[in-house]
Amino acid sequence: MKKGKAAILTGTFLVVALLLLGGFNLSKPRILVLHSSDRNSSTAKKMDEGIQRVLDKNRQPVSVRRHYLGIDSLPDDDHREDAGKEGQRAVWQFDPDVILAVDDEAQEYVARRYVSRARPKVVFTAIDREPQFYGYAGAANVTGIVEVLPLDAIRETLLQARKGLPARLAVISNTGTTGAGQLRQIQAFNWAPHSVVEVHTLDDFASWQAAIQGMAGKADALLVLSYDGLTVRPKTRESAAPVTVIRWIEANAQPLPIGIRVDYVEQGGGLSVAPSSRAMGEAAATTTLAWLKAKPGSPPPPIVEGSHYSVAIRDAALRARNVRLPSIYIEAARLNQLYYP
Repeated sequence: MKKGKAAILTGTFLVVALLLLGGFNLSKPRILVLHSSDRNSSTAKKMDEGIQRVLDKNRQPVSVRRHYLGIDSLPDDDHREDAGKEGQRAVWQFDPDVILAVDDEAQEYVARRYVSRARPKVVFTAIDREPQFYGYAGAANVTGIVEVLPLDAIRETLLQARKGLPARLAVISNTGTTGAGQLRQIQAFNWAPHSVVEVHTLDDFASWQAAIQGMAGKADALLVLSYDGLTVRPKTRESAAPVTVIRWIEANAQPLPIGIRVDYVEQGGGLSVAPSSRAMGEAAATTTLAWLKAKPGSPPPPIVEGSHYSVAIRDAALRARNVRLPSIYIEAARLNQLYYP
């Protein structure tokens, strides 16, 4: 009899404990981190590092789930729409209090659908288009961090690389959402004493190759914007691997190539001056937690601009072009573990 009572008490205790644990987990605010890239992207990893750094210091219990759309490497709109539907399904299943949406594609295919709803809140980060492009301006449930390309730093880097001489600047990008936003910033910027002499927006590697070969003698530097999702040739679905694109550019471009993402150098490029994904991840996570702790009905934190950037250098590639940058560039790259001999 005593054993039977003990078993009943033990069972009751376990059931109550499980119910309390389940209730505790359900009561924790839920954050869905929604990446445009896949989980192997260097940019996504650095963004996650920044987000996690803030979460590790946080004392408020939260439940965090990550979903990687992988949109920026997909070759056509049909595949991107399918990935967007998977992202919307992730939102429905997790029912987050906040979507922390990373990069422009996450906004275009998922997050913008939740503007002005009571739930979830949306915190965007690393977007290159203006917030109003996604309907975010003035929305009571949206805030975030706008990615500002470090164009002042790139302008100065060009002067250092060319020993004070102005540069004729060419620009190349795919036609995706991120590339379009980056290009708008570049075209609105005052590049003096440099000048932008040609701009190409192309979606296949063969066309990139032809455009870059045509720059010989016409441009001194080449800004390489978004290169994800390029097909090998026009009207095909076969993708060109980013590492193949980058290494071809470095081997064949006469103008000095400069990337605006650190993975341009990580995959074989010589130089990039890029927004800091880690810093934007930290800022977005800080904003998210502060908003969750605010009183119900509080207005969203203000939209801000990301101002931090990183320098990445592959010294052998620059030496092959007889480019020497001041030691402060080398040390900045070393500091962030973005220097390659």
